[in-house]
Amino acid sequence: MVKWCVRFKNENYSLWARVISAIHGGNRCQNFIPLKSSIGGVWKSIVNMGRLTHNQPFNVQDRLIPKVGNGDKILFWQDKWVGNGTLRERFPNLYVMESEKGCKVSNRYKVGQHGIEWLWGSNNELTNDDMLCEWADCISVVKEVSIQESPDVWHWKTGSVTSDFMVKTIRGELDHINVLNETKVLKWLHWIPKKVNCFLWRVVLDRIATKEALQIRRINLSSLQCVLCNNAVESINHLLMTCETAQLVWSLIFQWVNIPIPGYILSVVQLLETVDSHSWQKKTKRAVYVVVAATCWNLWLMRNEYIFKNKPPNITNLIGNIKANSYMWIKNRAGLQEITWEKWRSFSF
Repeated sequence: MVKWCVRFKNENYSLWARVISAIHGGNRCQNFIPLKSSIGGVWKSIVNMGRLTHNQPFNVQDRLIPKVGNGDKILFWQDKWVGNGTLRERFPNLYVMESEKGCKVSNRYKVGQHGIEWLWGSNNELTNDDMLCEWADCISVVKEVSIQESPDVWHWKTGSVTSDFMVKTIRGELDHINVLNETKVLKWLHWIPKKVNCFLWRVVLDRIATKEALQIRRINLSSLQCVLCNNAVESINHLLMTCETAQLVWSLIFQWVNIPIPGYILSVVQLLETVDSHSWQKKTKRAVYVVVAATCWNLWLMRNEYIFKNKPPNITNLIGNIKANSYMWIKNRAGLQEITWEKWRSFSF
């Protein structure tokens, strides 16, 4: 997500960036990255991901630092290109008088015989002495910046170092940031298909479209009861852990992998923490994690088939699917060719 914000600042003359500016920009736009909140879509999600909120690790605007060249990629009033703040914040009266608030630095100077000459450039003339004095102060500030013939370049700041933006830099930072404690239990294994990894991630964050979640989103449903047991509201932890059907499935699965299932486990997070706390060998722990992921995934599929295809739950088929799916994942994705179906059925490898 951050990459596209950086690309927008560095590639502002490319076709896609001009389209974004035409749709989301305008003279009233005062954002670091143009965005109209009334227009939904991918661009809105990208920009919002780069803003500093309660669950975002950093603010893109604070981390992007421009290297001033000829001023073709830097907004004169709205970007931080001279000093610690924007000119809009330092000279608010001038900004109010500005008719083209989204002007670039290159629009506000010309190269003369005596060097760089800064221009007011707005359609609104400065006739008041106070405003003229403020503009003189503004010129004295921008003169501190050296204008070059080369294009502007936006760099990424990491600590006290600024350099070209690289995705791996952000990844390295995110790997050391615990935004949500619940996600500590997740293992992004290549043994598991990506869609199942993402499903388990959404389960941990409680972002699955269960009946309880749909009610919170104000979607009218005929019933909120769990379709598998019809005894409680269908939440993600009820559906995958505490439902009578789910408990029967887990007891059979843990009996298969020779692990006693604790009675205090009431959520998927607690289950993953229990698996992670065991002192198995690395391969064994990963294999158990694969089985847990396959069980959650197949419980969800069984629930959906009952709702959308009117296919009654079948525990025997479900257990068979869990064993078959987990075996195929490990056989083909983990590269453990020595594991045979006979060994996997008895969970001895």
